[in-house]
Amino acid sequence: MTNQNNHNYDQKIAYARASLWAPFYTVGMAARIRGQAPTGLVEAALRKLQVLYPPLASRVRIEDDGTAWLTTDGVGEFSLEVRPKTSGEDWSNLFLEQEQVPFAFERGPLARFYLLRGAESSDLVAIVPHVVCDGYSMAQVMWEAVALLNHPDRVVARPEPPPVVSWQTMPHAITDNLLLRGLARVVNRAWPAKRVVLRQERYEELNQSYWARQQNGLLAFGLSSAETADLSARCRNHSVSVTGALVAAFYLAQAAVRPDRQTASREIAVAANIRERLIQPPGQALGVYASELDFVMPSKANQSFWELAGEAHTMIHKRLENRPRPLLPLVLEELDPSIADSLVTAVATDQWIPPLELLTRFVKIKGEMRCLNVSNIGRLDLPDVGTPYRMGNLFPFPPLVAGSGLALNVLTINGQMNMILKYRKNQIDLATITEIKERALSYLSGG
Repeated sequence: MTNQNNHNYDQKIAYARASLWAPFYTVGMAARIRGQAPTGLVEAALRKLQVLYPPLASRVRIEDDGTAWLTTDGVGEFSLEVRPKTSGEDWSNLFLEQEQVPFAFERGPLARFYLLRGAESSDLVAIVPHVVCDGYSMAQVMWEAVALLNHPDRVVARPEPPPVVSWQTMPHAITDNLLLRGLARVVNRAWPAKRVVLRQERYEELNQSYWARQQNGLLAFGLSSAETADLSARCRNHSVSVTGALVAAFYLAQAAVRPDRQTASREIAVAANIRERLIQPPGQALGVYASELDFVMPSKANQSFWELAGEAHTMIHKRLENRPRPLLPLVLEELDPSIADSLVTAVATDQWIPPLELLTRFVKIKGEMRCLNVSNIGRLDLPDVGTPYRMGNLFPFPPLVAGSGLALNVLTINGQMNMILKYRKNQIDLATITEIKERALSYLSGG
């Protein structure tokens, strides 16, 4: 497929710049489509999709000072790889395979699409670097892709560029995160005069180095519509959010199954949607409009599941209501780009220098500083209409970032909750992760 954009898209990467070259920041999603989707129709749909969402067909332009831009200028063919679908788990194996393949950042296009064609259903799979979008954005992209597949005569036009996340576009006080912002300036001044910014070749070397030491696993499961509705009802009865219940269930499950982790870090990270916090909310636009909220779970003997869920709920909402907390990741924007690139280098090679050691207690990307990352993307209701290639389900692919032991992504489709657990095979085997899943489900279904 050829890039048919009418004019060049050019937008600065600010908020997400620190994650640019990170080999572990891969976002993906698989859309299950009824029937054997024709390759030609899918290709035509994707050509229109890149008009609606230009960053998918972009590349990264790096300035001499490390400033990065997403641009469609000079981007080559936008391709679709077609494979036969042999089982319902092919999409997860494809994700684990492709997250280790470096992105063509400087050449583009950044998004990679795959079509797994089967007789009864086909899976359309998208894989992008996190610098392009978050999980919520990707769910909207996949919904749009299938809508275009079912309406091949639809005419599309490029929308206005959405707002980027930065200190200028987020309401804040001058005192917000002042200590951490001051630390960023101290590290900038302490950094060696010779500042090296990463490029494509070095990124590919780091990608290879990182994946030589890592091997991830994926476990997909979920709740039925009735079980999802029952969980939501019990959460309301206990005045607890579903996210609070998910955090408590998988935290308790890990503690029960892995006693060696009971005295280790109890820090939890929860993703937060910050779209409505911008001065100009981006609506359904493609981009990185998510933040991360960290907190330490209490360690109280004989605490019940619902008590712990209530505490998680309270801690999450207190941080959401405290304006500076969702803005914490914005501090990375104040780091010199070469420092952000050096953080990625340190993670990939596990070699740390003193200025970076100072930052690790704040960015928490060294070793295993968090025991759990939870991202509850939300719910998407798919219309059940008489289209030939109706989308029946969506499966998210969570990044398992450095410093985290376990990642959970949750997406509710038509009232049915899908859950994806991602884990490191060199730390957790399949039997252990399966037991964690079963224990967590027992809490959620009857805790």
